[in-house]
Amino acid sequence: MRHFTTWTDMQVGDSVTFYRTFTEGDVSTFTGVTGDFNPIHVDPGAAALCGFKDRVVPGLLTGSMLTHAGGTLLPEPYPAGRMSFRFPAPVYIGDTICARIEVTEKDPVKNKLTLRMICTNQQGRVVVEGEVSGKIIPISHRR
Repeated sequence: MRHFTTWTDMQVGDSVTFYRTFTEGDVSTFTGVTGDFNPIHVDPGAAALCGFKDRVVPGLLTGSMLTHAGGTLLPEPYPAGRMSFRFPAPVYIGDTICARIEVTEKDPVKNKLTLRMICTNQQGRVVVEGEVSGKIIPISHRR
């Protein structure tokens, strides 16, 4: 489902919110595809020794919620030119994460768009902050 019909409908301050519960399968698939076999992701004992209550969902897997906004909610292709993340708290398997994505910059002359993401867990704790900038490629009028 697209949130905006066209990119011209988007304004600075517009936002979307969506949720995702991270599963064992998500972590297995991500670690297999990326090769990120950090012990805190795959070994409960290692995670505990590092001070975590359980295995930690890889940060970039949680951060990938930002790509959901760019790839699913936006009306036109949005190749990312830059992404950045901050991970202030861990995400654990079974956590339900709320992602709020806000338009923070829109330059219609350069077709540049910047989105900011704040993710919170079910306790309301911020677990990921992210930002993506890229160029919208307006093709909807060509179809």
